[in-house]
Amino acid sequence: MNPSIQSLGAPPERHADRVVAEMMQHLAQTRAHLWPAICEAIDSSSDGSPKAQRKMAGRIKRAGALDIVLAPGKRGRYLLTIYDWTGWDPFQDKEISLGDVIPERPWIACHVTVIESKGNGRRGMDLISRPILFITHHALSRTAQRLGARTTDHLQISCVAIWSAAMTLANELGIDRWLNAPAAGWRAPIETKREKAFVVLKRHETRNALLAATVMS
Repeated sequence: MNPSIQSLGAPPERHADRVVAEMMQHLAQTRAHLWPAICEAIDSSSDGSPKAQRKMAGRIKRAGALDIVLAPGKRGRYLLTIYDWTGWDPFQDKEISLGDVIPERPWIACHVTVIESKGNGRRGMDLISRPILFITHHALSRTAQRLGARTTDHLQISCVAIWSAAMTLANELGIDRWLNAPAAGWRAPIETKREKAFVVLKRHETRNALLAATVMS
């Protein structure tokens, strides 16, 4: 059974911290299966024509990717951008993979992966992948308290909402300016049916990425 928060009204901070940690552990375990599923979708798909490439992109999306951007081409040439999210160990600064011990308070890392296929039947591909947004345990705990997220499904929806808010701001500012957030961070509005809220996005201390530090209403 997936962990959930049981309380009347908004979950109290201490209880939210504890249960959200359990829910994020569950999410990290689930998302550790994501990239193997994406690789399987690529390896087992035909990609010679734009139609086949669109079918492959659909399989990757169904495997659990956040979003897909495909620039199709003839004879197996295409550019595929995959946005996905996995569990992240902030203490070891690395992605949580299958078989890893999950820390007490894992984060969620949102990655961008760009695959360029050379085509002409060679199956040659150039791949670049890196995390560009980290969603901290603190941000998800505040989401539970302020926006009423109580289950793993709610947290996944919250992760998508935070991601969407961050990417909307990136599109408005341009990626270079977006990554160069001020010391106080960017404040990106989150779409929610409950109340107005925004996520505070700060620069990561060591990576060329942003950190969803907290959620405020």
